[in-house]
Amino acid sequence: MEESYVPLLLMRHNRPLRGVMIDRQPWVCAKEFGLLMGHRHPERICRLMDDDQVRTVIFHTHQGDAEPVQVLSESALYRALCRFSHPENRSLRRWLTHEALPALRDAWEHRAQEPRRTLMAWDRQRISLLEWQGDLWIALRDMPRFAPPPATGECSLRALLNRWWR
Repeated sequence: MEESYVPLLLMRHNRPLRGVMIDRQPWVCAKEFGLLMGHRHPERICRLMDDDQVRTVIFHTHQGDAEPVQVLSESALYRALCRFSHPENRSLRRWLTHEALPALRDAWEHRAQEPRRTLMAWDRQRISLLEWQGDLWIALRDMPRFAPPPATGECSLRALLNRWWR
């Protein structure tokens, strides 16, 4: 079962643009963004995007209905603005950058209870962690990175000397 979201409604020139935060990244409704750009067929914008720039999520409407919606990531928004050049797109980009996306991020900042991803530097490596409920969590597949393999007598001494003599 897919997770459903309650979108934040943003308005520009009396046109709606619904957006949500998914994994601390802003996503907006593809069709509504296409209409804001003045695209004749806004549903076709998703065809130009890579798989990681488009996804289908469920929005809860104010009537209580569940609506499946295609959403675009932030990188997809800027890609669409570059692809469909129009004089109005410059002001649309400014509105997105300075008003819409910051408003979307601010609206979701109060959700401190949700887990968030963070990176940790350890032994010249970057390890992905999950910060949740005041604790740091690490994937089991990343655990062996913390400790070097156990040394076994002569073999490890020889390997150490070989590295030193290089």
